[in-house]
Amino acid sequence: MNSDEVAVIKKTWEIPVATPTDSGTAILVQFLKRYPSNMEKFPFRDVPVDDLVTNARFRAHAGRIIRVFDDSIRALGQDGELEKLEEIWTKVAMNHIPRQITKESYNQLRGIILEVLTAACNLNESQAEAWSKLVDHVYKIIFKFIDNDGNAV
Repeated sequence: MNSDEVAVIKKTWEIPVATPTDSGTAILVQFLKRYPSNMEKFPFRDVPVDDLVTNARFRAHAGRIIRVFDDSIRALGQDGELEKLEEIWTKVAMNHIPRQITKESYNQLRGIILEVLTAACNLNESQAEAWSKLVDHVYKIIFKFIDNDGNAV
């Protein structure tokens, strides 16, 4: 990403990070409504999807997702940004390997993340492309550690 794209990401990120738990909840609820088979990978799998928005465990997980993105976005444009992104997203990958989350599921989530961000931040085409580049970058990091079925490689 170039400096203009980093600036766009940082500026538009101000909207979802202002309410991190609600933003993460919006992403995860949309993900689980559209792709309900992914619910089995979560510890709150027995909670009806419509009840998730008030479930403390779910909301805590949703907030952690936004915090990981916030850490990543704060690293953009800084010295050592690539190493920091590698560190952050390697940890995410390693923490999720025991759950055997498939590349297909990650890609489903990728689409939802970009869709929700585009709507919440009213992104234009070039702004959405900058976000897509960031998500593609972090997914490349995650995908170095798993096969298509979510097993460690």
